[in-house]
Amino acid sequence: MVQKSYSLKKLNEIGQGDQEFINGMLVTFLENVTGALEKIKHLRLDENWTEIAEIAHKLASNFAYLESKKLQAIASDIEKSVLNENNLTNIVEKTDKMCNDSIFLIEELKSDFDFLRTN
Repeated sequence: MVQKSYSLKKLNEIGQGDQEFINGMLVTFLENVTGALEKIKHLRLDENWTEIAEIAHKLASNFAYLESKKLQAIASDIEKSVLNENNLTNIVEKTDKMCNDSIFLIEELKSDFDFLRTN
């Protein structure tokens, strides 16, 4: 059995098993993360780390709903590195890792849920 990079346990708890709610949350997740990745791509070119940290903060919450702990940790690390410590060591690598792993998660969700393939 292949280990998934996400879990629907938390969404099931919040939505009390309501599949329509869960599907809606997955669509919203996909839209939010896809839009955020596009913004990050442009902000990275300008080295606008402060705005990237703000986006990472929002993404961490999205990742938490899907219990994608690895992505949540990376997003939180980016936010802390920029805002709290102003430590930009490896920030490009961290940002690239978050973006690449997010794309993998999106593709995994699209593979698992037919209705997400059209989004």
